[in-house]
Formats: sequence, C-alpha cells, structure tokens
Amino acid sequence: MLNYNDQKNWPNNFGNLQSPINLSTNDNQAFNDFLPINVDDFYQLNNEIDDQTTIRLTGMGNATIFNREFAFQQVHFHTPAEHLVDNQQAPFEIHLVHKDNIGQTVVVALLLKIGNANSAIQEIINNFKVGAENNVSIKLSEWVPNLAKGFHYAGSLTTPPLTENVEWVVITNPEITVSQNQVNWFMQQFGGNNRECQPLNERNIEYYANK
Repeated sequence: MLNYNDQKNWPNNFGNLQSPINLSTNDNQAFNDFLPINVDDFYQLNNEIDDQTTIRLTGMGNATIFNREFAFQQVHFHTPAEHLVDNQQAPFEIHLVHKDNIGQTVVVALLLKIGNANSAIQEIINNFKVGAENNVSIKLSEWVPNLAKGFHYAGSLTTPPLTENVEWVVITNPEITVSQNQVNWFMQQFGGNNRECQPLNERNIEYYANK
C-alpha cells in the first residue's frame, strides 16, 4: 500500500514537471474567459474499487477539453486537496482522469468546499466495500460546471510511477460541495492521501478567471 507518510522514499525517476503544485491567481498567463471544457450530459460510473489509498471508480463518458476529444477513464478522491491555490488548501479534491485516442492523459481536478453533502459521493460511500470491488450505477451529471474557472498546466501523475506529460485542468468553482461528515469518512477510511506540492520550476500556468 502507498505510504503517504513516507513520500520521500516513493520510487521515482521523474523530471521537473511534477504535480501537484501551488497555483497562484497572480503572476500567471491570465485569460478573461472560462476554461474550454465541455462534458457529456452524464458520466456513468459502473465499477467501484477499494485500492487501499482511495476509492477508484471506472465508467464511461466523454469530454471536449481545449477543442480535443477525451474519453473518461476513472475518478478518485484526495483528502485534503493536493493542489493549493494561493497557499490555501481545499478539504477535498476529485480527479477525473481522461485519455484521448493517442494516449494523452488529461486530469480534470475539482477543488471542493465544505457545504451540503453531495448525493453521488454519498452513494459512493454507501456502496463501498473494504478490500473489494463491486458494480454500481452512478451518474455525475452535475460535477463539472458549464462555466468553469481555474488553471491549466503540464504536470504528472500524483502517485507512483509519477509519470509526466500529464495535462491538468484544475477547476476552482465547482457547483457541488462536500459535507464535513463525508470528508471525515474519507479521512477515517484512508487517512490523508495528498501528495506534497512540488516545485513549479518556472512552468507556464494558464489562469482562466473570466473577471
């Protein structure tokens, strides 16, 4: 099992484009526009897996991201969030992993605030089986906002093998929230599972704010 308390000893042979990072609303390439991302009317989750460090769910769905077509691969969760925004850490981060037909990976990250419980997340919690996987039928129609704000940058996977050449879209204004009880459940089940922020290394970060 991946040990988040011993991250310095994770196997690595990576370069200088690691994730997550501390994102800034200042000093980036700023666009007075929304992130160019559109998703299907629904994402259908079919399989729920306990991978010991988080819950991972596979399913189907498609997204158009920066005018390119991507197929949904899986979704998983981090508590607390892995990405920071202006040194501030959200309590919960969702990763929606996509690939295109030539294998390019794009991760759409949602930074959630505490608020009303999300019904789909609660269904995922209710269906969870320790050390097992099971069939589910869960739709994520409201998770990605129609008018998304946030960041776009080049990075890596946040768990070994920490592969680079991963494109990140970090959405800071999701319409959904998570309850404190839901966050507590993930913490009790898995403990903290966020990778520490990595050096920016003078990367170009695009910030879509639509001010």
